[in-house]
Amino acid sequence: MLDLNQMSVFIRVVQEGSFTGAARTLGIPKSRVSRMITDLEDKLGLRLLERTTREVRPTDVGLQYFEQYKPLFEEIQDIHSRISDVQQEPSGLLRVAAPVGFAIGLMGRWHAEFKQQYPLIDLEVVFTNGGVHLVRDGYDCGFAVGHLEDSSLIARKFDETDPVLCASPDFLRRYGPISSPEQLKEMPWVCVGSRDEHIHRCILVNSASNERIEIKQNASVMVNHHEVAIQHMLAGQGISVASSFFAYEQLIRGELVPILPEWQVEQEPLYLVFPSGRHLAKKVRAYIDFLMEKANQMQNLMDSCAHLPKEQQIAELKSFLEVRE
Repeated sequence: MLDLNQMSVFIRVVQEGSFTGAARTLGIPKSRVSRMITDLEDKLGLRLLERTTREVRPTDVGLQYFEQYKPLFEEIQDIHSRISDVQQEPSGLLRVAAPVGFAIGLMGRWHAEFKQQYPLIDLEVVFTNGGVHLVRDGYDCGFAVGHLEDSSLIARKFDETDPVLCASPDFLRRYGPISSPEQLKEMPWVCVGSRDEHIHRCILVNSASNERIEIKQNASVMVNHHEVAIQHMLAGQGISVASSFFAYEQLIRGELVPILPEWQVEQEPLYLVFPSGRHLAKKVRAYIDFLMEKANQMQNLMDSCAHLPKEQQIAELKSFLEVRE
């Protein structure tokens, strides 16, 4: 017979990466954690964990067991909560993974508003550029850039806005006018990425002829943070591809100016991703719905303000973000 307690302990050990961490989180002795895992392995006739003096990590079959069982365990927990009428609103620890570049004011404001709306949810947002495996590393959801290779994840497209090739007016006075993509190859760039990891590509598509050109970026500055990249651009230190989602305020103020408007930058999709399963915990569903609504509101704001005077656009943006100057 399956023992749900043993399975829940196994999930916690994988998430914490050690028996000690699992014991501390669960509030039980380490010896009991070890015994429950051994009993579970004996019952299944499988080795679920590799144990070393430095870490505990799942075997291949252990990871498969973890990935398939965790959503079911959460569903069982939620069913019990609904039946007993204990959980009237979303609660519990919600762990979110995001690229370092997302650690910007806009996301901070939205997360603060989410926490205010759902006070019973304990929010942990981890910004990292390392490889994150949502299920194995114990995250409930996360953000991903580019085309997804992990078919076990469900993805919701988070950013529908078009990237913008832009620079500061001061930069354009020194290097302009710019009338051809060929000129971009000799100019200094502010690149978003890192020398060892993913660098966002710059592929231009002509809106009239559909001609497609990839520009090799001459990196004068390379950072892995969107807000820092924008500061370098404002200082006139390079041209860059900016997400209008993150640089909207600078664009409508005229602090950054679009370049070659007849050429569209090919978008790298931005997704909000979460593990697949028949059921999502209330806390995860609340987070996804909240963030997607915020993204849709931002998109609608940019669409509706596109033809307004700049002063009115700025006023609408202030009202949306509740900016105080």
